Amino acid sequence: MSDIRRKSNFEWLRVLAMGMVITLHFMFKGGIIVNPTEDFGLRSVVLWLVTSFCICAVNAYVLISGYFLVEAEFKISRLAALIIQVLEYSLIVYVLLVVIGVDGVTPAANLHELLGYIFPIGTGEYWFVTAYFCMYLVSPMLAQGIKKLDRKTLRILIVVLLFFTCIEKSILPMLLPGDAYGYDFIWFMMLFVIAAYIRLYGIEFLEGHTGRAWMLYAGSALLIWIIGLGFSYAGYTTGIKALLHYSDIVFHYNYIFVLTSSVGLFYIFRNASFNEDGIPARAARILGHLTLGVYLLHEHPCVRYNWPKWLGVRTDGNLGATLVSWLMCVVIIYAVGLLVEYLRTVIHSYIASAWNSNHGQKKTSN
Repeated sequence: MSDIRRKSNFEWLRVLAMGMVITLHFMFKGGIIVNPTEDFGLRSVVLWLVTSFCICAVNAYVLISGYFLVEAEFKISRLAALIIQVLEYSLIVYVLLVVIGVDGVTPAANLHELLGYIFPIGTGEYWFVTAYFCMYLVSPMLAQGIKKLDRKTLRILIVVLLFFTCIEKSILPMLLPGDAYGYDFIWFMMLFVIAAYIRLYGIEFLEGHTGRAWMLYAGSALLIWIIGLGFSYAGYTTGIKALLHYSDIVFHYNYIFVLTSSVGLFYIFRNASFNEDGIPARAARILGHLTLGVYLLHEHPCVRYNWPKWLGVRTDGNLGATLVSWLMCVVIIYAVGLLVEYLRTVIHSYIASAWNSNHGQKKTSN
């Protein structure tokens, strides 16, 4: 891997993106906001604003991977490590919660449910991992194909692909057949191609211009907020339910302004530079490596709809109490997730060290 892979600016983006993902789960799976909404009070409006600034997190996370994978060597070992990591979380968390008898967690009701824990990637237990896994599988082919195209041709292909995967669905007043809202590997491959273009050629308007990147990110997030609330208000006040469609799609990952906000956020960190020998940079590299574990823990099927109840998240209450609850949940989930993933890596390191030591002794004796 190239040195840029470990630069802390991208690791800080990874850390921030996972915090944003927790925020989105707090808002939607905690039942804090409803989309479209009939509530236009201060609490709802502010929470929609927070969500609008966080909805780009998944896209940004995938852009980081695509940015490096286009120049990286494909490794089966990395694929195997991902499979093992996901399987460990899927099975161990399930068994532990059932054995302990945690409230809200029951043994699998049937074979179909049980197989979901045993084959988490194939069954889509974690949709993000399934989409990412498929994207990684085809990444060497994508990378080679992209590198064989000249810049102009690649740019044209990206525009055409975006029209059918993003722009068209953002304009037409209907849900399109086959549109998975960005929750599939087709959209992840689209993000891979965009990230590859940024890595190979860059976007001239944003290269070295952090202010412009902030404008793109913040401007896109504000448009998501305005369009979402605006069409919700128009749909419910006029009784024209078709208008609610445009409010619903603003939080789809393949919505045009979600894409532009993620590119803006990506460039904010791409243009940033840190002292790579400093403590903050080293902390970023450590934390960034552990972020996927945070996702796998709090998005486990036995956990994803229960942790809001376990942490006392309430769908009512005033704005201040909700914001405090949001920050508390992000900190707790992040801290617990990081600790669990750190312990998992330590155990793996110990097992690997013991294996290598025993294997080395056997070779010496032979």
